[in-house]
Amino acid sequence: MARKTEPRPLETLGREYIEAIIASGLVDDIADISDLEPRPYRYAEGEFICRHGDVAESLWVIVTGSVAVKEGDRTLFVRRRGEVVGEQNLLGNGYRRMYDLVASEMNVEVLVVDKANIEKHPERDVIYRNIARIISLKLKNASIKVASLSRQLQDDTRILHAYTNQYALSRRMQAGGGRLTDYKVDRAIVWFSDIVGFSEHTLSMSPERTADIVQRFFNAQSVPISAHGGYIDKFIGDGLMAFWVLQDSGSASEACLEALRAAEKAVKAVSGIRVGNTKLHLRVGLHIGLVLSGDFGSATRHQFTLIGKDVNKAARLEEVHKEDILDGEPAPGDIRISAEFRAELGETVQRRYGRRSVARAKNIGEVEFYS
Repeated sequence: MARKTEPRPLETLGREYIEAIIASGLVDDIADISDLEPRPYRYAEGEFICRHGDVAESLWVIVTGSVAVKEGDRTLFVRRRGEVVGEQNLLGNGYRRMYDLVASEMNVEVLVVDKANIEKHPERDVIYRNIARIISLKLKNASIKVASLSRQLQDDTRILHAYTNQYALSRRMQAGGGRLTDYKVDRAIVWFSDIVGFSEHTLSMSPERTADIVQRFFNAQSVPISAHGGYIDKFIGDGLMAFWVLQDSGSASEACLEALRAAEKAVKAVSGIRVGNTKLHLRVGLHIGLVLSGDFGSATRHQFTLIGKDVNKAARLEEVHKEDILDGEPAPGDIRISAEFRAELGETVQRRYGRRSVARAKNIGEVEFYS
């Protein structure tokens, strides 16, 4: 429990008490501060100095230790030696405490100054002016902190958007802060792409040169994907996974056309990037099917992504090589679309993507696709 002593002249309390009340700013320009009759109290860690809803009848000057200003379980501020706490609620009749004040160290000692002693002090107006000044300084400091937190929030938001797509963020916000994103089965278009043979170049180039080219060919894909309504799921080495989630069955044809346009623009843009005199070559696999989405990973590290056999199928389409072809067109083009994806396209586009191939795909078996 809190331990108090009887009021006594300020000069008998000890030098540390006088230093603390002077440092607080409470008694600036006061000729005689002994009439305030401050009383020392000691608290152990976790003890309440006051509680939310208590009538505000005093303020406290911290002599040793620190005091937490709390709203429920949340700590809003921590006040330390030479600071005043509990002063804001004194400026009215019958005002009540808005927050809890809790000792936050093993040994906390404060000087209690009663409102009644302030009211009867001959220089009460000066004391209240000092209280107003203390509040003003705290508000100014709080404004600076709010501005700093706002800048930090903006920076954090930019970082978050750089590492997570908007669809995943939306799902994450719906789930709330205390839980992982829920799991959903949706019909979606899945994109896998890869730069053919780029790993060979990385061994002969400087890290800075490699990083520059990687950024350029990922930009060449990310821009059209975003422009045509897709989301980047992840970068995998020099490969990329993206997706379009279909909101209703009627949107499949339009979304497939958008994804195909993005792929065509990406292939063209990447081909404009050269290493020496060699053009970069992008392969893209596109498939539409059912996917499971949500947060996957371990207990300590997880990531929003899409999984399922139709995700694997899109990846296998991108990976098909000439030696995997079993039937049909022996040299598939840069963009490979599954039969299911092609079925959603109009006749004109289907005729353009009419080169049929059947390939052997790892862990899947035979797959039919068009390029």
